[in-house]
Amino acid sequence: MSTDGISSEEVLDAADVALAVTDQRGRIAWANRLMAVLLDLTPDQCVGRSLPALLSGAPEGPHQGVVISDAGGNGHRWLEVSCTALPEGRLLYRAADVSRWRADGVDSVQRTEWEAELVRLADEDPLTGLLNRRALTRELERRLAQGGPGALLLLDLDNFKDINDLRGHPTGDRVMRELANVLRARLGEGHALGRLGGDEFAVVLDGMGEGAAVEVADRLRGAVAALPVPGSVGTTRITVSAGVAGFGSGDSWQAVLANADLALYASKAAGRNRATVYEPGHYTDTALRVSVLDRIRDALANGGLALHAMPMVKLGTNRVVGHELLLRLEDGREPALSPGEFLPTAERSDLVLEIDRWVIGTAIDALVAHPYPGLRFNVNVSGRTLEDEDFGDFVVRRLAAAGVAPGRLGFEITETAAVTNLTAARNLAQHLRTRGCRISLDDFGAGFGSFVHLKQLPITGIKIDGEFVRGIDYGSRDTVLVHGIVDIARGLGISVVAEWVERATQVEALSRLGVRVAQGFHLGRPEPLRELLARPHGAWMRRPRALSDVPASLETPG
Repeated sequence: MSTDGISSEEVLDAADVALAVTDQRGRIAWANRLMAVLLDLTPDQCVGRSLPALLSGAPEGPHQGVVISDAGGNGHRWLEVSCTALPEGRLLYRAADVSRWRADGVDSVQRTEWEAELVRLADEDPLTGLLNRRALTRELERRLAQGGPGALLLLDLDNFKDINDLRGHPTGDRVMRELANVLRARLGEGHALGRLGGDEFAVVLDGMGEGAAVEVADRLRGAVAALPVPGSVGTTRITVSAGVAGFGSGDSWQAVLANADLALYASKAAGRNRATVYEPGHYTDTALRVSVLDRIRDALANGGLALHAMPMVKLGTNRVVGHELLLRLEDGREPALSPGEFLPTAERSDLVLEIDRWVIGTAIDALVAHPYPGLRFNVNVSGRTLEDEDFGDFVVRRLAAAGVAPGRLGFEITETAAVTNLTAARNLAQHLRTRGCRISLDDFGAGFGSFVHLKQLPITGIKIDGEFVRGIDYGSRDTVLVHGIVDIARGLGISVVAEWVERATQVEALSRLGVRVAQGFHLGRPEPLRELLARPHGAWMRRPRALSDVPASLETPG
């Protein structure tokens, strides 16, 4: 048989695998060029000779290693030989020369070393050289099978994304390698250290209780904090959150890992840069958190979220100059959840990004439906959304598509969130302000160095933290502080709004200090946005009926 003038024998003769056809007794009827080379013969010299004899033992199974001497007698070659039955009682032998595969003369010892290297690479994290997740969990499983006590320690870098975003991924990789070296050096021998992925590491502490594991975690946190961030200036440092879970005979590695992960999450939720030991309550907290997130997802999909509007009132005239929009969960399910119960959970997940966009879209739709310049909204921006690089463009596109004047929509960023994500806050504020939107720094005065932030952030207004307003009518130090805030804001040309106004005497005190706009239950309670917009045109510009003393805790939007 031939194809385009080329016979099948010619094709097989050019193959990269040694081939030979024999009869049932092993006498060679045909051999290709490579088989002849392996046998140190020509193809013609192979015909009629016994292949088993030439190979020093015929293969008995589909795969068998056969050692043959080389032509010079100076060593051996390792062949992998398979045998397949052909029609008419013939046999087809395939011989693969491992020494040729391994580039010119790798013997069986070198092959063994090569295979060991492959095993090592399969268990090693390529970036840090530590155990990878597969090897670390296998080590945890092995120590659990031995029955001895111990503890699993999980370590996760805090805000590592900022390093990658600001310094670049090569710098992030360098930090990972330096961190691995520090952990390896501080732990010493006897403990399994691995990288589970991303910026999360794990240590199996054999024979160690939870208390001792926390001490190890604290030492490691201190060592990591001393690491300089490449390319940074000033006091930039790396912090680590840790979770500890003890283990003993009968525990599964999956349960131990899950417990340590719950403890790590508790450390993150408590403010980061700390170590937490797993407690059964952490599971309950996590189950509740997952349940809350499920409810929020359902609410987003099925109309279970609503906005309430709190009026901002110009003191002295009682005229409403705008409304702050506050999120509510109204899904009809029990137990009912206040903003303080569901928003913190949402803000610790990416779900808050969807929520913020829903709020923006709903606010813009309302402004489109009621195109009156006097109707203006303020919306809150979460700290997580500050990190969303597409959020500013999303807002600008929605406003342009809706034909809404940007000045009708304002954004409030809490001072705490702005300080935590200063660069992101500055970029977003600049982006939206240049398009005509209003930008306010909420809870002003709550953070250290508040006045410095006025210089660094391109804002149009501030909202004085309610803690400074609570006792403003009692002649306390709050009076001096608020007076200073108002003077500085006036000098910078930015507006001031006071929060938590509960009493008429507070209104009087704030007016004397130069505050012109305020909000609080004394000036107007939040009401459903749909009810506000159902009023006749212009009715929302009038201050609602004043309320008597109402606890400030009820006013806090959450």
